[in-house]
Amino acid sequence: IFLLAENPGELLPTIRSRCMSVPLCPLCMQEVEEYLAQHRPEWNAKQRALVARLCEGAVGRANSFDLESFEAARSNALSIINSAIGRADHSELFRVTETYRAGGDGRAKFETLLRTLYSLLRDLLAMKSAVPEFIRNTDIESQLRKIADNIDLDWIATASDRLSEVERGMRRNLLRPLSLDAFAASLEP
Repeated sequence: IFLLAENPGELLPTIRSRCMSVPLCPLCMQEVEEYLAQHRPEWNAKQRALVARLCEGAVGRANSFDLESFEAARSNALSIINSAIGRADHSELFRVTETYRAGGDGRAKFETLLRTLYSLLRDLLAMKSAVPEFIRNTDIESQLRKIADNIDLDWIATASDRLSEVERGMRRNLLRPLSLDAFAASLEP
C-alpha cells in the first residue's frame, strides 16, 4: 500500500510510525515541458515553459493546470499591485475587485487570485534580491521590473503580511471585494 502525502507531519504519529518514508523529488523543468508537449499540445512552447515553472516539478499539477484562469487572475493581481503602488487609478482596482463576489465559484476564483498574488510577490522578491533564476513569471518580467523599481523589500514583506490577513479574513467570511480594496489601500506609499 502506498500512502502519498504532501506534508507527512499532518498524518497521525501512529500512521507515520508504521510507514517507510520515501521522499519524491520534483522533476526538472525540462522534463515537465517535454511531458506537457505530449499531453497538452494545444499550448505553445512559452505557455508550457510558464506552466512548468509555476508547477515546480509536479507533473500532475502541470497536466491539470488551468492556464486561462491563471492568466486572468494574474492580470487582476497586476492591477491590484499597480493600484497599491499608485501606478493605476482606483477605478481599475474597484472594477477588478468587484468581480470577486460571494459564492462557491467566487471562492475558487478568489483562492486562485491569492495564490497568484503570492507568486507575483515571490517574483518581486527574487528581483529585488538579485536572484533572477527564481522568477517564475518570466513572460511578464518587464512588467514586474517596472513594479520592482517602485518598491523595496519592506513593501514586499508588508504586502505578504497583509495578504495573509486577507486570507485569514476569508475564513471569517469577510467581503472579498472589500478585503482586496483594503489590501491595496494599505500598501499605498
